[in-house]
Amino acid sequence: MAGNLSVLNGHFSDINPVTAGWDSCESGHSWGPACRDYYLLHFVVSGTGTFQRGQSIYTLKGGDVFFVRPGELVYYEASKDDPWSYIWVGFAGDKCEELLCSTPLGDSKCTGEMPYLRSTFERIKSFSNGGHISELALCAMIYEMLALMQKQASAHAKGDYVARTADFIRANYAMPITIESIAKMIGLDRRYLCRLFAIETGQTPKEFLVNTRLERAAMFLSSQDITVSEAACSVGYTDVFNFSKMFKKKYGVSPQQYKKLSAADKKNDKTEVI
Repeated sequence: MAGNLSVLNGHFSDINPVTAGWDSCESGHSWGPACRDYYLLHFVVSGTGTFQRGQSIYTLKGGDVFFVRPGELVYYEASKDDPWSYIWVGFAGDKCEELLCSTPLGDSKCTGEMPYLRSTFERIKSFSNGGHISELALCAMIYEMLALMQKQASAHAKGDYVARTADFIRANYAMPITIESIAKMIGLDRRYLCRLFAIETGQTPKEFLVNTRLERAAMFLSSQDITVSEAACSVGYTDVFNFSKMFKKKYGVSPQQYKKLSAADKKNDKTEVI
């Protein structure tokens, strides 16, 4: 099932919407090799497919985008087992390349993982009932996409998302925080944040949160005169039984045993010094 929206050419000079639509492709459905005379950005809603530009072939999935520049010879095809559906928007204008250069699609890049564009593209499809869309509204959505991509490029350049997540957890591990709330705070899809974090650190944000809490608890038990219950509360656990179970899984002994062993080690250290 496919749909094209009627787009009135507003002849805007900087960014001028040309076309918009969507397609739920059949198995193996393809387009090209062919080229366009305008910029064309596709957002993959679900399923998988391949996009080819020159000798490079990219396998794409839901949340990814693929981008065609004017005059580029490209070919794309839905997978046979899980054919993709996508939404597209086409545009031209004097400022296109200048605005794109500060996004993840700058430097002639043509694909990327951009789940944060989903809601904007889905708003384009929501105009399907009327069959047409205001060129001003579509122009605003294209600018919105560019702004979101520029924000993403800036964050990636600084390693911002992963660093912000890790620093927030280190500062707030004792609070009842969730990964969902952290993702919302920094403006990312939760699943996308988890993937980014795992790639950079080798663990998910949830694993990082649990490890941070247990490491701090171990430090408190070995250096402070506090009970197991107080240690659990100090690192954000309201259920002492669950805390003890997680602690033993990480350290191989119960919190109480860990406290006793730490005290014994300190006593031995003092004896050796004397």
